[in-house]
Amino acid sequence: MPKSATRLWALLVFLLATALAQLSLDLKGFKVQVKDGKEVLVEALEVAPGDVVVWRLLAENKGKDPLRQVALVIPIPKETVFLEAPLLRFREAQIRPEFSFDGGKTFGFPPLKKRVRVMEGGKEVEKEVEVKPEEYTHVRYTIPELKPGERVEVLVRTKVR
Repeated sequence: MPKSATRLWALLVFLLATALAQLSLDLKGFKVQVKDGKEVLVEALEVAPGDVVVWRLLAENKGKDPLRQVALVIPIPKETVFLEAPLLRFREAQIRPEFSFDGGKTFGFPPLKKRVRVMEGGKEVEKEVEVKPEEYTHVRYTIPELKPGERVEVLVRTKVR
């Protein structure tokens, strides 16, 4: 590899490491319980099929510089099925969540489409079908800018299979 490419690669690794060091992430699961007609979140230490779990991701910029295009990704565990990811109100912005059905490789806004092979009239054909929310594997919110000391919280609701 030429020296200039090696230096560029080293700079990119340094910048990525610096950005990651500035961003504090805390992901926790909370089981939804109903008490006196109100939803209460308790830490999800044990869950059973049918339980609703809310995943909360807290992100904080602990650095001295603003972070731009911060992608906050919440994986949806295989043992759960996606229920809801609300619109995020952050400062004056409303941020729509994006979804992935391929393990977080690609993201998009619903309706997501995928190509499948099916039998039609005795022949195998490829068709485009809509991805069901139950097939989502990840949810992503992209924050345009996170100022130093600023925090943001995103929530995703799932149900245990």
